[in-house]
Amino acid sequence: MLAPARFTALHIVALLALLLLAACGSPPERVLSLNVPKYAVLQNGYEPLNPKQLSPMFADVAAIPGDNFVRYLERESGHALNVLSLSGGGQNGAFGAGFLIGWRESGRRPRFDVVGGVSTGALLATHAFLGTPADDAKLEEMYTRITKDDIYERRGIFQILAGVDSLRNTAPLGALIAKYVTAETLKRVAAAYENNRMLFVGTTNIDYGQTWVWNMSLIAKAGDLKLYRKVLLASASFPIIFPPVEIDGHLFVDGAARSNLVVPGMGGTRTPNPPLHGPGTLYLIDNGRVTQPPVALVRALGSVAAKTVSVMMEQSMQTALTRSYFGTKFLGYSYKMVGIPDDVDIGNDVLAFDPTQMRAAFDAGRALAKQRDPWQSRPPNAGDVPTWALKSLVGS
Repeated sequence: MLAPARFTALHIVALLALLLLAACGSPPERVLSLNVPKYAVLQNGYEPLNPKQLSPMFADVAAIPGDNFVRYLERESGHALNVLSLSGGGQNGAFGAGFLIGWRESGRRPRFDVVGGVSTGALLATHAFLGTPADDAKLEEMYTRITKDDIYERRGIFQILAGVDSLRNTAPLGALIAKYVTAETLKRVAAAYENNRMLFVGTTNIDYGQTWVWNMSLIAKAGDLKLYRKVLLASASFPIIFPPVEIDGHLFVDGAARSNLVVPGMGGTRTPNPPLHGPGTLYLIDNGRVTQPPVALVRALGSVAAKTVSVMMEQSMQTALTRSYFGTKFLGYSYKMVGIPDDVDIGNDVLAFDPTQMRAAFDAGRALAKQRDPWQSRPPNAGDVPTWALKSLVGS
């Protein structure tokens, strides 16, 4: 749920303390898992343990030269696609929840053919995908009526000395996921799959250093509620602060640790064929701010470390947005993105789960979605990508 835009000084100090004390514990040895994932692939659609082999899940996609996942779904569904991708951002997922609700209230929100989520975006994804007013009500409840006590428990110093794998215990978050993702929820996701609609969640496999994209629709079709919930928890488990999640012998942390966006359909080995039914649309909801205003830092360890992490995460998000833009244009689709307005007070700690800040983010998202055209048509450019490269894709 995290993909934090920045840590507080307290988090950094706690992290340093954990590293210093790590030698005191004796965690059990692990063996690298060779279990082949049944429902997960790399972002390009290939096998995680055999990256040169296309996943069997995409065998039908590769049947027609130049087709990829998007073209396949266009062929199956008979129309251009509406694709939604939801980023990480911790408590700022309240912005995404508010935006989705305001978007429906505006009368302009489409039914999504494909939804991808990472971190807090993974927790938004299921109900955004299902898309009824009742699902929206669940999103509002999830992001405006909780506190940090609903997300994690603090570990004591003696637990840390014993060699635990995180500073917090996420049992409350696991219970929250179980409350909102039920067996009935899975049946509805599976029913959407039968109508050629798909849901994906990104996690980071820290044993292999890979982004694994899980086909939540197939998990739902199999009725594996335990696995579905574990994948959501894994995608929301920011490393060090929250414990990793083990699935079939593999160890997973927050999907945003490696990729802050999951946009299915960007894979393939050839340039995509033209759209079958005209241009579709990729909608990106960034639960954060891609850039932060400059500030003169205090030359103290906590401040410098926190800002350094913030810059790293901002760059990761900007890279993901730009990569998605290029992929979208090659697919022949429209690119639309939104992020949290600069004037909204969301605090500096996305792990705070502060009700006031979450309400502010939620209300800002709801209001923004009701504007006539809240979307940006290209990602912000902080100077890392030549301007001509962005302009060349739209002929301007």
